Amino acid sequence: QPPVPSPNQRTMGLTIGIPTTRVSDMFIRQRLLGQVQSDQLDMFKLQVQLSTGYRIQSPSEDPDAASRIVSLQRLLERKEQVQTNLSTNQSYLTATDTALSTISNMLAEVRGVALGALDTTVTDMQRQATRHEVEQAIQQLLDAGNQKFRGRYLFAGRKTDVRPFESVDPKYVCYHGDSGHLQSYSDIDLLFDTNLNGDEVFGVISESVLGTIDLGPVLTFNTRLAELRGGLGISPGSISITGGDQTSIIDLSSAETVGDVALMIRNNPPEGKQLNVEITATGLTIELLGDPGDLMTIREVGGTTADELGILTETGTALPVVGNDLDPIVRPTTQLDDVLGTRSSVVVRSSGSDNDILFEADTLGTEFDGVEIIFLDDGSVVTPGVDEQATYDPVAHTLTVTVKTDHTQACHVVAAVTDAYDAETSPITARLDPLDEQDGGQRIITVPAPGDPAGTTAGGSGTPLDKNSGLKIVNSGQTHLINLADAETIEDIINILNTSDAGVLAEINDDATGIDVHSLISGGDFMIGENGGTTATQLGLRTFTEATRLEDLDYGAGLADAEGTDFTVTTSNGDVIEIDVSNMTNIGEVLTEINDNAPAGLVAQLAAFGNGIELIDDCGGPGALTVERTFGSLAAVRLGLVAPDGQDGGPEVQIDGGTQTLTGLDANPHETEGIFTALLRLTDALEANDVLQIERAIEMLDQCMANLNFVRAELGTRQQGLDVMQTRLDLEDVDLQTAISDDYDADLAEVISNLAARQLAYEASLRATAGIFQLTLLNYL
Repeated sequence: QPPVPSPNQRTMGLTIGIPTTRVSDMFIRQRLLGQVQSDQLDMFKLQVQLSTGYRIQSPSEDPDAASRIVSLQRLLERKEQVQTNLSTNQSYLTATDTALSTISNMLAEVRGVALGALDTTVTDMQRQATRHEVEQAIQQLLDAGNQKFRGRYLFAGRKTDVRPFESVDPKYVCYHGDSGHLQSYSDIDLLFDTNLNGDEVFGVISESVLGTIDLGPVLTFNTRLAELRGGLGISPGSISITGGDQTSIIDLSSAETVGDVALMIRNNPPEGKQLNVEITATGLTIELLGDPGDLMTIREVGGTTADELGILTETGTALPVVGNDLDPIVRPTTQLDDVLGTRSSVVVRSSGSDNDILFEADTLGTEFDGVEIIFLDDGSVVTPGVDEQATYDPVAHTLTVTVKTDHTQACHVVAAVTDAYDAETSPITARLDPLDEQDGGQRIITVPAPGDPAGTTAGGSGTPLDKNSGLKIVNSGQTHLINLADAETIEDIINILNTSDAGVLAEINDDATGIDVHSLISGGDFMIGENGGTTATQLGLRTFTEATRLEDLDYGAGLADAEGTDFTVTTSNGDVIEIDVSNMTNIGEVLTEINDNAPAGLVAQLAAFGNGIELIDDCGGPGALTVERTFGSLAAVRLGLVAPDGQDGGPEVQIDGGTQTLTGLDANPHETEGIFTALLRLTDALEANDVLQIERAIEMLDQCMANLNFVRAELGTRQQGLDVMQTRLDLEDVDLQTAISDDYDADLAEVISNLAARQLAYEASLRATAGIFQLTLLNYL
């Protein structure tokens, strides 16, 4: 057994002993050659280490160290890329900070000039000179907002190749960027924003017209569990269902859709029982089919899945468990036919499987609740699958399908109802129940006794979305009619709005319950109204509704009413109505007050086209329908029923036969509250010498400057954070290089020492070889 080599020997290689016994010459040669080759190899390795500075040249020389080195080198390379990113993005942030400083200085100068215009001694010429200065500042701000650095626009959001600001007519500025951010890594797993968008700096995207209506998508077989409970989703887990004395544990952790859950529950009933599961418009309904007296419970198995699905039932019940509303969120793919209500429907079940049929009305609402589904075997069906016919009777409220008992299959019924629907003779559709279908509805249906309906539709609610009327959008003096007739999904509506020339940005709101719309144009008013229908109201996008608060009118100025009567309405036959808006809070209360005091023939309502209050006089008198404000009260002006003093363009009265219609102005305009709007409003106010509007513009400008200061502070904080990160990365770089060096770099002093030792061993081997090859046969005698 050879001795174990010392560490030094392992480094330098083993010395192979040269035998001196009587051995063959060939063996001696081989041993000598092996010794010399081993010495040469060791010397070569040491020389390579000395020349390269690396301890190992291939992973096989030290697999453990090689694995550590590769991992550290990969990490080091990623850190080096992060450092490059930091350096690049610091330059963008520095350029942004420089631009913000310029913008801040310009705003301070404009504010000082505007304050001077409020002086009562300022002449018209001086005021107009001030207006020209403000106009020049607007142009300079446009240039600053369109600043480019290293090939990208600084304030365009994610659209770095799009010029963000455009002057639309001298009165308006349109923003073509977005509200997004470019992100980069400040560390391997840490993202940070590398830019500021135009809205953060200039305030160029208006506060959203909030979709005040929860569109309430219906629950479907394919609704994803992640979309339920307002987007909170369903926690994966198991539930237990007990029927009688039997219990079934159902693992729902692999389910992705509501249909998956329903199928798993239906296919895993307690032993000897059956479960009917139905997906309603709002939740799940589960019914136990067992022995008389069996009670059903649904409990958790170590989680919260049953509770989140709304079917937790810890007390036994003989009735079907009707689940809670699962509240699915609005998604881009949500069908418009699946919002704002539910369709009347019924599932007609037959014994066995693959023969349950879902009958459903083709429109939302209660109109088709109570429709009886009748299977009639009147002998007319000779050839099943060919002769079945469906007939809808709107008077009797019945859908009759002729069938042949024990022969007609579920698919035959579906085909007959579909043919009647396609022929527009029936408003009811039919399809196989996806929870029961196995082979395309090939099983025979169960025909009830004559006179008994197979089922009765129920559960309809709501009103279909009025897509034909569309929206009327007024933005910065331009009116745009938005046609939604071809829209089928929420995404279609968003795309139609965003690609229109109305200058708006539409998106699903943060709660995913509806659509929000923003204006991208600064300097003008923004309103969304009806176009003769109910589309804007149904989508919750109308900017002037009965719920509009009176204190929000006229950009938040409110009504400015007086004590007692604020305005009067005089009808065509001379009747006078006195209206006092004291203690009223919204437009609906104003309409109610007018209607409660109006004579027969006068109606107050919201305008059918656009926005505003509409007074319809059908009294048939010879006079004119008029509204007059009481001295000292601005309520009628702020409600849009009377034009402001000294201004044209007030409410219009249209006469159609004996009917007069007075349509008021939109009293609740929205605007983009940002720098450009403040300055553009200021130029208009200076031109009109409107002190109140000058003050409002300056107040808006002050808010913008305060916001700009916050933005600059946030940017400075971000830059300081990157400086700290850069310092940390520099230290980490040193630590990583040191760690790599420990495993990878050679100790040159040790290598030189080992090389000298190996050279001596090599020389000794050569001398031994020379001495041995001088031996003759006489040396062995």
